[in-house]
Amino acid sequence: MRSLRRSIRLFLDMIQLGVSFSTFAIAGVTPRKTVESMVRLFCASGGRSNDLIARVMAWAHPPRPLSASEGVLQPLREREVAQIVPTLREQGYFLYENRVPDEICRRLLDFALTQPAKVRLQDGQSRETIAAIYDPLKPLGVRYDFDEKDVINHPDVQALMADPAIVAVAQAYLGVQPVADVVSMWWHTAFSDQPDSEAAQFYHFDMDRIRWIKFFIYLTDVSSDNGPHYFVVGSHRTDGIPKNLLSKGYVRLLDEEIESHYPAKDIIEFVAPRGTILAEDTRGLHKGQHVRQGHRLMLQIQFSNSLFGPAYPKVAFDQVRDSRLNEMMERYPRIYSNYAATGKS
Repeated sequence: MRSLRRSIRLFLDMIQLGVSFSTFAIAGVTPRKTVESMVRLFCASGGRSNDLIARVMAWAHPPRPLSASEGVLQPLREREVAQIVPTLREQGYFLYENRVPDEICRRLLDFALTQPAKVRLQDGQSRETIAAIYDPLKPLGVRYDFDEKDVINHPDVQALMADPAIVAVAQAYLGVQPVADVVSMWWHTAFSDQPDSEAAQFYHFDMDRIRWIKFFIYLTDVSSDNGPHYFVVGSHRTDGIPKNLLSKGYVRLLDEEIESHYPAKDIIEFVAPRGTILAEDTRGLHKGQHVRQGHRLMLQIQFSNSLFGPAYPKVAFDQVRDSRLNEMMERYPRIYSNYAATGKS
C-alpha cells in the first residue's frame, strides 16, 4: 500500500511539473508547489528527472559564440573551456588557475565591512530581522547576508558577472545560453562553535532550478579554521547520492552520514587564498564548515539553464557601471534578463 501511494504521489508530481512548465511558458511564473515536486522526483529518480527536463530546455536556447577577450580574468581559449567541462562533469567542481586580482578583493572587502547586511537567524532562534554592519570583533550572528541589489550594483561584481572566462564555462557546462539568476555575498563568522543548518553548515544538495552552476569566490584567505567550503566529488552525477540518503528528502546531513558513504579522498576541503574561484555543480553534496577562528567572506554568482523554479525577490541593475557588462547585455540579453528587464527566460 505504501508503495502504491508513493507511485501515485510521483505520478501527480509529474503532472504538477508539466502544468508548471505550461504556466511558466505563458506567464513566466512557476507555481509555488513546483519545487516540492521537483525535489521528490529528483530523489526518486536519482536525478534523471532533472536530466530529462534539461535536455528539453537545451533545444530552446542553444549556446551562442562568446568573445574570448580579456575581462577580470585572463581569457580562456575554446580548447581550454573544452578541457574544463569534462572535469566539471566528472568531479562536479573546477578550481580556476587564475585568481581574482587582489585590488578587486580589497574593494569588495571594504564594501563588506561598511555595508549593512542581514544577520541570519540561527537554528531554533526567533527574533526580528537585524540589519547591521559586520564588526569582526563583535559578531551578532553566524552569517551576514548582503542585499542582492547592493551586490549586483557594485562595479567589481558586475565585471565578474560579465567575465567571458566565467560565462563561457557556465554556457559550455549547462549546454544552453545561461541566465545569471542568483548573486550573493555573505560573511560566515565565529559567533558559534557549533555548525548551523540555517547558515548551510551541514551537508546538503541544492534544488532551486533544473540545472545550474555556481561560481564561489573567496574574498578572504581561508584556512581550515576559517570555514572552508566542502564538496563530495561525483555526488552531483545521476545516482551520485545513495538512495538511502535521497530517501530522507531535502534535508541537512551529518558529517558521519557522508563519511559512511564516501571515501575520504572524495570529500574535498577547499582551503585557499582570497581571489580563488571555484566552479561547482551544487546538485552535489556540499557545505560550508563552521568557522572556528576569524571569518570568511564569500561571493557567489550562479548561472542556470532557466528561471523555472522558485521566485526570488526581483532586483535590477540601477546602473551598469562596467563597460563589459553593458556590451554583454546588448549582445546576450538572455544572460542578464533576470536583472535588466521583466520577462521569463
